[in-house]
Amino acid sequence: FDSNEHVLCMEWVTLPGFPEPSLAVGTGVNIGEDLTCRGRILIFSTKDRDPGVLPAVYQRSLKWPVTVVGQWGNYLVHSEGFKLFFERWENNNFNKLAFFDASMCVTSMSSIKNFLLLGDLRKGLDFVQWKEESDSQSRNLRRLSRSPPSSFMTVLACDFVVCGKSLGLVALDHSGTAHLYQYSPHSDGREGDQLLRSCATFFMGSPCRAALRLQTDLGAQCLFMASGGGELLCLKPIDDQVYRTVATLLGMLATRLPYRCGLNPRAFRHHDGPPALVAPRKNIEDAVLLRHFAFLSAPLQASIAEKMRLPVAAIMKVTASCATCHLFNLA
Repeated sequence: FDSNEHVLCMEWVTLPGFPEPSLAVGTGVNIGEDLTCRGRILIFSTKDRDPGVLPAVYQRSLKWPVTVVGQWGNYLVHSEGFKLFFERWENNNFNKLAFFDASMCVTSMSSIKNFLLLGDLRKGLDFVQWKEESDSQSRNLRRLSRSPPSSFMTVLACDFVVCGKSLGLVALDHSGTAHLYQYSPHSDGREGDQLLRSCATFFMGSPCRAALRLQTDLGAQCLFMASGGGELLCLKPIDDQVYRTVATLLGMLATRLPYRCGLNPRAFRHHDGPPALVAPRKNIEDAVLLRHFAFLSAPLQASIAEKMRLPVAAIMKVTASCATCHLFNLA
């Protein structure tokens, strides 16, 4: 790499015309305020290469930093500042086929089917649809919805969570908070349609810069997140009945158990930020606090179960399914 050139993003890709797999890398060079920030796209491959220095099989210099690079179908997707481009390899070169104008600077991207979720440096999320018509050979990107522009949010990573036919949009900001949104075609005047519906905010303790969506259960896809504090976090979707049981149990644990210095463990997870368009909703609960129930004394477990009018075995079953490591389900 050149002097003062830094790698900003990378992704494994399998593009037609390149050895499989290849590593696409986006870089940026920012020397000072008096010079424009620039960047490069590079593609590396280890196929038929000897150990040692690995030269790039393709590279291109750009006038903007490349903060996002990835693949959708047979297209190479990358950002140039606030623009997102879809390119296809043709005649020994990449041809631009479609682009999308984001807000300030695209910082992250995730896709599911023909829908894209884009994170911005200051303007939150953009929920975008990719449309390709074979008859007219037209390709375009259309914004379906976005997070409220009145509240600034720096998105470090974004992805989806899936539970059956429900789709959740997750944004991880620079303060260590996870924001859960939902796209609703029918608006109530404040949320939905043009603006994403805010479902929950949850403070995780440390900022998360990487997220990976994996299927751990039938019909459910969890989101694994790596934090700057060295933690591996998991956001798992659950059904309404399980959520009501978990919320009731956590409410009783927060009021009945002693905590250090009298601190409230549930208040610690609240997002401390500017007011939203609507009152904050509580749709994400803390499984770390939920795990405490499994280690309580039998009389205290029986007392809590009696108040909830549920057997201890039923509560333990809910606790075990929500508060265990879901990486074991990937085997």
